[in-house]
Amino acid sequence: MQGLSLADRFNNAIEAVQEGIDLIWPGDLDSENMNARIGIGMGWIPDYVGSDNYRFRALPILDIRYKELWRLNGSKLTYTAFKTDGLEIGPLVNLHFGRKESANKALTGLGNIGTTLDVGIFARFKHEGLLVETDVRRGISEGQGTLARLTAAHGIYQNGNFGASLAVRLQYLSQKGMQTNYGITQEQADASRAGYDPFRASAGVSDVSANIIGAYRLTDKARLMSLVSVGHLLGDAADSPLVTNGTGSPLQVIAGVGLMMQF
Repeated sequence: MQGLSLADRFNNAIEAVQEGIDLIWPGDLDSENMNARIGIGMGWIPDYVGSDNYRFRALPILDIRYKELWRLNGSKLTYTAFKTDGLEIGPLVNLHFGRKESANKALTGLGNIGTTLDVGIFARFKHEGLLVETDVRRGISEGQGTLARLTAAHGIYQNGNFGASLAVRLQYLSQKGMQTNYGITQEQADASRAGYDPFRASAGVSDVSANIIGAYRLTDKARLMSLVSVGHLLGDAADSPLVTNGTGSPLQVIAGVGLMMQF
């Protein structure tokens, strides 16, 4: 089966941008009411995790918040059930997009993967310009297994209407999730256009990434943003035939810009 879809990769990038803006301008949104940031982002994204072929995409940006309780950030909905001294803990639900094997010729014969829901829990700690967040989620179908992420971010520059932040993220996949995203079964190997050998992937840290976010306040309501994300696959994710097939790469880059309006 394939790795994460374009939409998942983009949502992860936009999530980093939204968190970065919160660190640059912590009082940018009124926490007592419903708020929204809506816009469009455009950038270069790999065809699949492990691909070295990039496509230019335009996708919507969505961040809706109700007080300090509910938040819909891209495809992830969270509820803050507990909060004290900068610490927030609560459940999450995430729409985990599927992908068709037609996304790239390297995937031909491996079969499609459907869209599913992830359910889990998150914990987030903020202090001044620092953010530390972790979440653990499990896909309810499509063989996605368990995924855990650890993110550390900090505002690194702020001058007038311009600011920047840096976020580092580590991701862990269970054996089931690693096999779904990076493994090759005998059946898939036999059907693959690329002639892959079977590959059984084990649980472990799948990738690490560094994300630099820049934002500029055009007006009271409009924000121009940019993102450069440089990631590297690790362990069995890096050793997957989808990465080592001659058309893949463990180095994964996302670069893009976007325009948001907030209400």
